[in-house]
Amino acid sequence: MSLSPAITHLLLLAREPHWAERLGELLGPRLAARLITAPSWEAASSLLDERPGIVLATPGCRPPAAACNWPLVLLLDHPPLITPRDASDWLASSQLTRDAVQRCLRYACERFSLQQRLQRLAGRDALTGVINRQGFQALLNARLAETGGEGWSLVHLDIDHFHQLNERCGHRGGDSLIQQLAQRLQEALGPGDTLSRLGSDEFAILLDTRGEPQRGERMVQLLLDELSAAFEVDGQPQLLSCSLGLAHGMDGIEADLLLSHAHIALQQARSLSGNSYRIFDARHLDAGRSLADLEADLRRALRRDELELHYQPRLALESGAIIGVEALVRWRHPRRGLLQPQDFIPLAEESGLIIPLGYWVIDRALRDLQWLNGQGHLALHLAVNLSFQQFQDGQLLSTLQRLFRDRGLQPGCFEFELTETAVMRRSSHVLSTMEALQELGVRFSLDDFGTGFSSFQHLATLPISLLKLDKGFVQRMTEHAADRRLVRAMINLAHDLELPVVAEGVENAEQLALLRQFGADQLQGYWICAPQPLTELSAFLRRHALSRSLHAQR
Repeated sequence: MSLSPAITHLLLLAREPHWAERLGELLGPRLAARLITAPSWEAASSLLDERPGIVLATPGCRPPAAACNWPLVLLLDHPPLITPRDASDWLASSQLTRDAVQRCLRYACERFSLQQRLQRLAGRDALTGVINRQGFQALLNARLAETGGEGWSLVHLDIDHFHQLNERCGHRGGDSLIQQLAQRLQEALGPGDTLSRLGSDEFAILLDTRGEPQRGERMVQLLLDELSAAFEVDGQPQLLSCSLGLAHGMDGIEADLLLSHAHIALQQARSLSGNSYRIFDARHLDAGRSLADLEADLRRALRRDELELHYQPRLALESGAIIGVEALVRWRHPRRGLLQPQDFIPLAEESGLIIPLGYWVIDRALRDLQWLNGQGHLALHLAVNLSFQQFQDGQLLSTLQRLFRDRGLQPGCFEFELTETAVMRRSSHVLSTMEALQELGVRFSLDDFGTGFSSFQHLATLPISLLKLDKGFVQRMTEHAADRRLVRAMINLAHDLELPVVAEGVENAEQLALLRQFGADQLQGYWICAPQPLTELSAFLRRHALSRSLHAQR
């Protein structure tokens, strides 16, 4: 009888002698594997070596799951309805034949081998081949348990501004960078170290410091040196900046706490100039917890409706009419008061909350527009800022279709504001997404125009409806002739492309006069109206409409 050539032992665990007699008879002398019998797993342990085998055991003698790394075949008096969860297969005494035993043992080997392969794959990151987050968590728990927590150091690493690299290089280029980074890290590590990819651009490295307590500090500097050399994407050199946090194991520390310490040190390193590391210190704990608390608060805020929208009107310069509003998100934090976007949007982008936050903004803005229409404020255009992460979300189009349908609004009233940098860096991907949304009826504006990497050839091919001139140019032009010339040139270039221009950040009459002289089409800024909650916006729109009406009658 032949089994897998790797199988060298058959271990029979049974107190009833008939099992040994019957199986010995059926297996016969032709079986190459050695048959060992014992009344229990404990009694058999001294008879075993490290070579692989199969365990055949009655229910009362089955080995502990954690102790046995062999296929398990249960020996039962009667066939079960289903195979027991912890067994590879079973044999019933009422159905014992030579063929049945042979098939069972082969099947147990094959099933066990497949399960082990699946477990290995489940613990590996598909892109890099290193251990994934789940596998690393298990390994970290095991390593800390071996030594009581001491003798290990943990590095938490991520790439600075990776989402911008992804926009510039494309997803394929971003994946290539991740693979090259993992390979370079792996080559720098010692035989006792373990590299894991936690997700996206995040890596964890468990360093073996049992023989050299200061090795952690030496290794993080070595890793930074290794990563400072240029990588290559599509034949072009690409420099990366990384931040690292280092935390040392200590007596009694658990895996979650050590991971938290390394993450806090990483957050501290991010505040430096890049290509930097910080070592966890208990004094950092409050700052790290503050950031972690803020992220947890933001998750709760999305569930508890603590976010709100303020709206800033957009005025048509020629007619003086309010033709649209821009939705701007605010967070009314229960302890910190009203937070501006710069206080939490970067955190949302970093944590992945920007996508659910973006959908909340879209849904709330459409609900508010529906209410404004009911108040008599018709023909308003609604603009919403869209993060590049959400722009790439596969559910964007179907979600918008559902929301427009639910609110009874036409997509033509809706506009996405995209940053200039994002649009220019991924023009092919951007074009296909924008065209799909344009078919729906959605319009696009290019925000912060003049601050990124515009190609007017690309602007001419993308379905953009208007350009929003960055407020920095507007606010400096009254004092600097160079900025005045630049504003005039950008407005003229936009008009050459048949694109209207919105000037942002208008704060005084002098700026207004210059923009009128240069031919700007629309204005937005505190000179017209500061961002306001919905009810205050409605009151402003009524006052503005009344003022225009009275002015027209004079």
